[in-house]
Amino acid sequence: MVDKDYKLPPIKRQSALDGQIESGRFGNLKTEPGIFIKENHPLSIVQLEISEPPTKDFLNVIKNLFELDVPLSPNTSNVSDKTHIIWTGPNRWLIVEPETRDLTALVKSQIKENSVSIVDLSHARSLIEIDGLKTRELLLKGAAIDFHPEVFLIKHCVQTTFFNLSALICCLDENRFNIFIARGFALDLWQKVQEAAEEFGYETL
Repeated sequence: MVDKDYKLPPIKRQSALDGQIESGRFGNLKTEPGIFIKENHPLSIVQLEISEPPTKDFLNVIKNLFELDVPLSPNTSNVSDKTHIIWTGPNRWLIVEPETRDLTALVKSQIKENSVSIVDLSHARSLIEIDGLKTRELLLKGAAIDFHPEVFLIKHCVQTTFFNLSALICCLDENRFNIFIARGFALDLWQKVQEAAEEFGYETL
């Protein structure tokens, strides 16, 4: 597959947090930052949903495209340096990449099954990444989920309410998490995360 066949349009995608992020150190300045916050933008996000359990052909197409297996267990994901495939429900997944190609067109060109729904959610979602030694403590402030590292494992994901907002939370490393939020609530979540991070000291990147 040659990426040049799936070039992006010349119009650049605008972040919901454009002009709202101030880089620097904030909150408790007496210690090194316990939290690092950044927005990952721009992203390509494609939702796949099928009406029946995935066929071998479907699984092979995705693996050949992204060199990743489709996660079949609830609340799990598979991730590489470039691509993140997330289970979000029975027979439903998100494919997430930094926006370097027309991901939707690429997927549509390879999946021929009529039972597969392919929806571009790139304009509909924002992604906030939280890292640092105090990340799991911060997450506990916003969601009634057990984030202990022996329970909420790397590549584990959950859809829940986070600071009273509907969010998808994914663990990428021991203390690094991605939080997907509807675009219209991105600024609200960003401000709530900053407020929750003040006691630990935080840095926005």
